[in-house]
Amino acid sequence: MRKVYSSLLGLVSGVACIVACSSAPEPSAEPVAQPAPAVASAPADTAKASTLPASYKDIVYPEYKYVAPYPKDYRVELAPGISGYIVPDSSLPLVNLSVYFENPQVVSDIKDEAASEMLGSMYRRGGSTNTSAHALDDSLEFISAGISTSVGTWTAGFSIDCLSKDFISTLFLAGDLMVRPGFDKEQLEIVKTNFVTAHEQRYDTPAKVLSALRTKVNYAPNPRLWDASLEEYKKVKVDDLKRLSANSFMKTLHSPARGRIVFALSGDVKRDSAELALKTFFMGLFMVPFDDEADSVAFYSAPKMLTFLNKPGTYVVDKDITQANISMNQPFVKRPHPDYYPTAVANFILGGGSFSSRLMTRVRSDEGLAYHISSRAGNDYRDTAMITISLQTKVESASLALKLIYEEIDKLAKDGPTEEELAMAKKTLVESLPGLFDSPSSTAVLFAKDELLGKSPDHYLDYVKEINAVTAEQVKAMIKKYYAKEKMTISVVGPVSKLGDLKPFTVVPLDSLEFR
Repeated sequence: MRKVYSSLLGLVSGVACIVACSSAPEPSAEPVAQPAPAVASAPADTAKASTLPASYKDIVYPEYKYVAPYPKDYRVELAPGISGYIVPDSSLPLVNLSVYFENPQVVSDIKDEAASEMLGSMYRRGGSTNTSAHALDDSLEFISAGISTSVGTWTAGFSIDCLSKDFISTLFLAGDLMVRPGFDKEQLEIVKTNFVTAHEQRYDTPAKVLSALRTKVNYAPNPRLWDASLEEYKKVKVDDLKRLSANSFMKTLHSPARGRIVFALSGDVKRDSAELALKTFFMGLFMVPFDDEADSVAFYSAPKMLTFLNKPGTYVVDKDITQANISMNQPFVKRPHPDYYPTAVANFILGGGSFSSRLMTRVRSDEGLAYHISSRAGNDYRDTAMITISLQTKVESASLALKLIYEEIDKLAKDGPTEEELAMAKKTLVESLPGLFDSPSSTAVLFAKDELLGKSPDHYLDYVKEINAVTAEQVKAMIKKYYAKEKMTISVVGPVSKLGDLKPFTVVPLDSLEFR
C-alpha cells in the first residue's frame, strides 16, 4: 500500500513542477507604450467647470448593469461523475480547493448519532495511518497550510488552503486522510470534550432555546433531527468511527452507484496544469483498495425530506428573562418553485429589507418596541423551507408587537406595495447579486454547490429576469398565501407568568426539546 502511494507521489512530482512554474508571470509580447506627445489643453479651472455639475442633485449615474459569471466558462469534467470549477486568480500566490463527495445518508440507529457528528472533524484531527495527528499538524503549520474535513447528510468533503507552491503536497496529504484515516485516540478525547461541553451549554442563551423550540414545534420526527445524549457523546470510541467511516469517502469512490464528486478550485493556478494535477490525484484515490464490509450499509439509511407538523398556535418555553425571544413560522416552498421569486420581493418589502422594510419602520422606528425585527423567505432545494419573522421585545410588549406585525401583514396583503417600495425591492435584490461573486473562491464554491443542487447554468441570468418581472399583485398574493396568521406557529422564549396576553399557548418543557 505504501509503495502504491509512494509511486503516486513520484508521478505527481512532475505535475507539481508544472503547476508551480505555470504560476510564474510570462514575458509580455506587447511593445512598451511610449508617452504621448504633449498637446494644448484648456486651463484646469475651465475644464473642471465644464464637467462638474452645479449641485450633487444634478449628478447623473449610468444605468446599473451587472452580468453574473457564467458557470460553463469555468467548468471542467475530469471523468464521468467527476467535475468542477476552476477560477484562476494570480493576484496572490494562494490556492483554495473544496471537494464534495455526494453521499446522501443518515445513521439508522440513534446510538450512532454522536459518533456520526464527530466523524467529519476526526478525519482531519485524527491524522492518517501514514501520518500521525501531531506530524500532520506540524507539517501544515510549517508551510502555513490548512485542511478541513466534513461529513454531512448530503455530502462528505474536504477543503485546503495553501501557498500555490505547496498545492500538490497539501492535496495529497488531504487525500491520505480521506482514504486512510487514523482516528487518533488522543484527538478523539479532545473532540469528545468539545461536544460534551457544547451539549451541556446547548440551552445557555435564549437564542439557542428558541432555535430548538422552533424546530420542535414545526417539524415531525426525522432521523436527520436526532439529538445525541450526553452519555452517548462520552461513549464514542475509535472503533465506532472506523465502522461508520466505511460509508464516507471510500464508499463513494468505489460504489458502482456512487454519487458525483464536484470540486471548486481557485487561486494561483493555470487551468490545464490544475486539471492534470486533479486527474492524477483522483486516480490515486481510486487505486487505494477498499475492504467493503457486507453489513456496512446497515449503519445508514437514505435521508427523507423534513415534514411539517402543521399545528399552528403559540408555544412557550418558560425562561426568566426580560426580553421575549419570538419566532413566527409557516411552511413555504421547496425550490425550484414559481412562488419563490415573488415571495422574495414581498418578503423584502415586509421585513427583509432592513431599515427600508415595513416591520422595521413600524415596530422599531415608530413604536420603539424592538431593536431588531426581520422576516425571511427560506431558500431550500432539498426540503420545504419556512417563512420566518423574528424579533426580540420587552416581555410586557410582546402582545402589542405581534398585533402590529399582523396589521402590517394585513395592510400589505390588502393594498399591496407602493411603486417606490416595489422598485426599491427589485433594485436591491438584483444589485446584491455581485456579493455572491466577491472572490474567486466564493465563485468556484458557489458553482460547485449549485451543481450538486441541480441548478441550471442560466440560474443567475434568470434570477434578474424573474425578480424584475414581479408585479404588485403577485406581492399581495404571496403575502396572503405565506404570511397568514391562522397558519403560523409562534415560538416564544420568556417568563410564562408575564405572557398572559399571548394566551392561549402551550408550555413546552425545556427538557422535551430534543428529538429522540
